[in-house]
Amino acid sequence: MLLIYQIKVGICLIAFYLLWKLLLSRETFHRFNRVALLVVMTLALVLPWIRFSIDSPSPLTQQMVMIEDLIVTPSGAIQPTQATQPWSILNIATIAYFVGIVLALAWLLHSQWSLHRLLKKGKTESLPEGVTLHVLPGEVAPFSYFKHIVINEQDYRDNPREILIHEKAHIRLRHSYDVMFMGLVTLFQWWNPAAWLLCRELRQVHEYEADEAVLNEHVDVKQYQLLLIRKSVGDQLFSMANNFNYQSLKKRIRMMTINKSSRWNRLRALAAVPVIALALLAFANPSNGTVVANEQAPAPSPQGTKVYEAVEQMPEFPGGMEALINFLQENVKYPENAVKNNIEGRVLVQFIVDKTGQVCDAKVVRSVNEELDAEAIRVVNSMPNFIPGRHDGKDVSVWFTLPISFKLKGDAQ
Repeated sequence: MLLIYQIKVGICLIAFYLLWKLLLSRETFHRFNRVALLVVMTLALVLPWIRFSIDSPSPLTQQMVMIEDLIVTPSGAIQPTQATQPWSILNIATIAYFVGIVLALAWLLHSQWSLHRLLKKGKTESLPEGVTLHVLPGEVAPFSYFKHIVINEQDYRDNPREILIHEKAHIRLRHSYDVMFMGLVTLFQWWNPAAWLLCRELRQVHEYEADEAVLNEHVDVKQYQLLLIRKSVGDQLFSMANNFNYQSLKKRIRMMTINKSSRWNRLRALAAVPVIALALLAFANPSNGTVVANEQAPAPSPQGTKVYEAVEQMPEFPGGMEALINFLQENVKYPENAVKNNIEGRVLVQFIVDKTGQVCDAKVVRSVNEELDAEAIRVVNSMPNFIPGRHDGKDVSVWFTLPISFKLKGDAQ
């Protein structure tokens, strides 16, 4: 589910942001920091997709097929759980998430449209390496966008060298591609402050890199800092552009004056390794009940037969899932004593479909009440033979888990 995936991405981004602020944000190796930020944001997007199986699963994870949760009412009706709560919290959260994406996308598109309109104004001049300079009238803060540099007429007359070196550095270092990537991250993670904060940190590193490029051209440090202060008034109008007067000016000036960080400090980035390991461990076991991609080590049944958790072809109830639901609808009965005592809950029954298709070794792995448990076991044991699972061209025994929810009248419609 997309919403669950985005939550996992959000958790990773929060962890990486805290790690970044604690260990690397004050260091002066800007190129390394830029790469580190791009890597951790990419890892946050990738890690939730990496799944592997643990060697010794608990009984609740020894399942290969988990059919849609079923509800049994005293009248004998069986229906899918999701049909009983069309406006669940999860549904509302999903709708809110997509509304947020639409609004964030509209904001990005408006920013792009405004930027392209601005590039059509004023005078243009071709610079080396395919760069186009746009000289505009009025109070326009200098910025760059891919191979375009925008500067107002006054800055072009008074301080063209420092500003152009700065903006050319953004272009040469391909910062606009980073900005596009950040736009996609914040589009899908609009609800997550860590995503916006990481993007702000990456923009800050962009400015450090461009400032360093200016100073490497033997520009006087004091004069350049005074220029930054004079140009610090103004708003960041275009989210996809690199702005010369970007915020956090105090940090930029401080970064120009502090001593260079030791190269050994880069080893601090290794602190991300245990965070990545924890994320992989947390995402190791799929929670949606789908088939695990990797084959598990076979477990012995009481009869000594190998029982698989993942096979090429899973066991199938004769007639498919619809026939299984019909069978349960006709055979599951809500125990009268449980109705009288207002007992309800969700019973998980696990069993083996052996290589002949017979259901055996049924047991309750999540109990609610003796009577409800007994009814669930009774129905499972009365099921006809399945079409057996197959693996490596042979019929094999496979674990199967069946959830049944018993709900009293009024709780399910």
